Amino acid sequence: MRTIESLAVQTSLSQLHASDAPDAWLLAQYPSSNSDDTIFQNRTMFQIHDPFPPPPKELLQVLGPHHLMCAWGKDMVVTSQTQPDARLLQHWGRVLGDDWVPDWKPFDSSQDFITLFPHESLPAERQRVPPDVNYRLHSKEIIESIDFSQAKVLDQVTPPCVAKLSHGYAGLGNFFIRSSFDESMMREQIAQQWPNATLVINELIENIVCDTGIQFYLRKDGSVVWLGLTQQQFNAKARWCGGIFSASDQHDGQQRYEAAVLATANCLHSHGYFGVVGIDVVTDTAGQQFLVDVNPRLTGVSPFLMASRRFTNQGLTEGIYVASQTFDGSLVELYSAVEAMNDANRQAIVLVLSACEKEDAATTICHLSVSSTSQAENRQILQRLIHE
Repeated sequence: MRTIESLAVQTSLSQLHASDAPDAWLLAQYPSSNSDDTIFQNRTMFQIHDPFPPPPKELLQVLGPHHLMCAWGKDMVVTSQTQPDARLLQHWGRVLGDDWVPDWKPFDSSQDFITLFPHESLPAERQRVPPDVNYRLHSKEIIESIDFSQAKVLDQVTPPCVAKLSHGYAGLGNFFIRSSFDESMMREQIAQQWPNATLVINELIENIVCDTGIQFYLRKDGSVVWLGLTQQQFNAKARWCGGIFSASDQHDGQQRYEAAVLATANCLHSHGYFGVVGIDVVTDTAGQQFLVDVNPRLTGVSPFLMASRRFTNQGLTEGIYVASQTFDGSLVELYSAVEAMNDANRQAIVLVLSACEKEDAATTICHLSVSSTSQAENRQILQRLIHE
């Protein structure tokens, strides 16, 4: 019977990947199917259901790819369209240690890659997980084939239900349908944006008490390495916006979600996938678990989880991650404010996962995490730094 291996705190994601894909590079950037602000285009194959209007340039080129490099390590080269700011790398070195600062190199199409999503612009033989396999596994349709409890799949929209674009991400392609009006609004939007998209329709799970994001690494040989869990956070539009880490949840969580992890691992391994996997499991008031999402890739919360694991060695057991926050000031002012906070309070750490200064330099958009011994303190620190 397959078992789950616990990950040593000092082990990085780059070490895990390098053991299965030596000499490959991590391409820490999504392609786009409706934006010209990235060199990685999926216009005719492997359509990804970007939002409309398209993701902003700073998200595609800077915030998204750079934050995925945070806490990655040096065992596998990382690449992207835009080089990370030197101040960001220096900040990561001070907070995480130089051994976890990534080795970035300019994009080189002659390399082999670990990708976040299949890329049309790269030769299939350069993608270590074959892109056709990768695309099939990224579809919401794959969830139904996993042997774990989940919401019933419906043949047609029947309120209340959830309709999902097959290749949406971060909740961007999910529609909660409670009435005929909701359905008509969804149909109108899809007709304008993704008329040929496949919809996966699920019964709505009621009385949810938590949405847990579970991360593990699936080795090429099918063995499983437990990375940890966070409680997922969503904004008013049901879009993912961050997570919460608690050290006390990690050990019990591994046992609590073992069945969901192993069922997902068995399915993905049977298709030839290896790498990081993120799954979402919701729990209702009766304690029943439902698998609601499967992401065979490094996900938005992966760097925060790895950094939070590292901070536990310093007694900082609680962490919070918030995405796309606005800081009133320039990049220089942001790093200055963060470093001042870190120097003044050794019982808490503010980590800038990525940041992008607006053109007028009056504000900076950033992905941030705070770790301390309590969530109350984390939120107080965030409130002093940014406005949500």
